[in-house]
Amino acid sequence: MAKNLKKPQQSSRTVKAIFQGCVMAVEALTVPFLFSALYGTEVPALTTAVACVAEAPEAFPEPASTQKNAISQSTDSEARGWAAFQVDVREKFRTELPEIGGLPLLHYAVLMDDDEWVNDLLARGADANEPTPGGDTILCTAVRIGSAKCVRALLHGGAEATQIGYEKQPPLALASLRRGADIYRALIAAGADPNTRFNAPPTKALMKRVTIRDLKNSLEDDRGVTALIACASRGDVEGASELLRSGASTSKGTRRYHRYPINFAAEQGYLFLMRILLGRQPESEPEVLVTIDLSKQRAWVIQDGVLLDTCAVSTGRAGYSTPAGRYVITDKHRTWTSTLYHCSMPFFMRLNCSAIGLHSGYVTGRPASHGCIRLPHEKAQKFFEICRIGDEVQIVH
Repeated sequence: MAKNLKKPQQSSRTVKAIFQGCVMAVEALTVPFLFSALYGTEVPALTTAVACVAEAPEAFPEPASTQKNAISQSTDSEARGWAAFQVDVREKFRTELPEIGGLPLLHYAVLMDDDEWVNDLLARGADANEPTPGGDTILCTAVRIGSAKCVRALLHGGAEATQIGYEKQPPLALASLRRGADIYRALIAAGADPNTRFNAPPTKALMKRVTIRDLKNSLEDDRGVTALIACASRGDVEGASELLRSGASTSKGTRRYHRYPINFAAEQGYLFLMRILLGRQPESEPEVLVTIDLSKQRAWVIQDGVLLDTCAVSTGRAGYSTPAGRYVITDKHRTWTSTLYHCSMPFFMRLNCSAIGLHSGYVTGRPASHGCIRLPHEKAQKFFEICRIGDEVQIVH
């Protein structure tokens, strides 16, 4: 009985071994067939099969005819310039495939963030300005993914620094929607205008990449948003600094509502960036800080920890309360008349481009204004002389 059971088990093992060997052979044949489809050459099937079957010589004895064919196929492979499992597939893909799926091969090199491949393709004659079937440019793709090294390679290879992509925007405008001062620098060096404006109206593809509501509303409803405005609204200190060094102007505002980079930075409360836009160098200057205490109705000004002056104030009364927070002095006017209440406000210092500020006025020692901070005339003049545009003011309870 035991002898009769042994035969089916041995037969089962043999069938299983043959089946596994067939699966291995089929899997091994996949790669050569793929190369055959790409290169238009015959498939070195036997070479591949021999490589796989060699792992189980007992189950699959190798006929002499197969060995001869394998040697012949191997010789043919070497003559064609490649051999199965010996040539790096990536290297072959990089150097010999003309295009895949209708996209320029250079486009794929950029998507892979491979600047060496980009340089190699450009050296072989690839067109840096070749458009994709969807109307995009390879440079805009590099900008969009934030690849500074590919951007530099493409510009060096002749890419147009101002050619628009499928979002209908110039590359520098696209760059301003993400961090990457190196990309700004490369584009401007290649001829892009540091005061580049977004084209209107914006496409849906562009709006998907805008996350700041204030910037999104301006792109949709306003006209003439600049790259510097985009950086200011996003709080991109490094990008804004690079644009300013390259010649971007803080006086270039939107064309419909006349909003400037400082307005967008103030809207988001980016104090450090506001100071840079105002021409200050926060990291290398003496610190001047004005503090307004709403509870004590008192103000004092300190420079590098030293008290320079103090005085009583009157802040906003009920219904017009002065909002607490941290501010920057965005403009100063020795003589000023309120556009809301048509009253004189000497030595006016505006906070965060808003309607409130510090100025000379009647001080009662208790809340009495419509939101501004009133100082005695002599103290208002002194504070005005001490403080500069870009200095900070904190209002506390």
